[in-house]
Amino acid sequence: MLKVVIFIGALLVAGIAAYASMSVISVVRKRLEGEPRFPGSALDGIRARLAATEALEIRVAELEERVDFAERLLAQHNEPERLPSGRAIDSPH
Repeated sequence: MLKVVIFIGALLVAGIAAYASMSVISVVRKRLEGEPRFPGSALDGIRARLAATEALEIRVAELEERVDFAERLLAQHNEPERLPSGRAIDSPH
């Protein structure tokens, strides 16, 4: 009787081990095949944020160009000639 119980227990343990190993193999296979780790909606949200970030990078680059242009214009600005100091201008009274 003890031999039958041991045999049934061994079959049960072997079945559980086979099931567990098949589950691990399928998980590893899915990861290697490149199945996305995120659900579809989360992945779509990440892609939308990436697109928005790229658009902002383009806008920042354009603004940098405009600031550089404005700085160059300001650097070229010539001030009008001033009167020499110490001279008084005659004013009619």
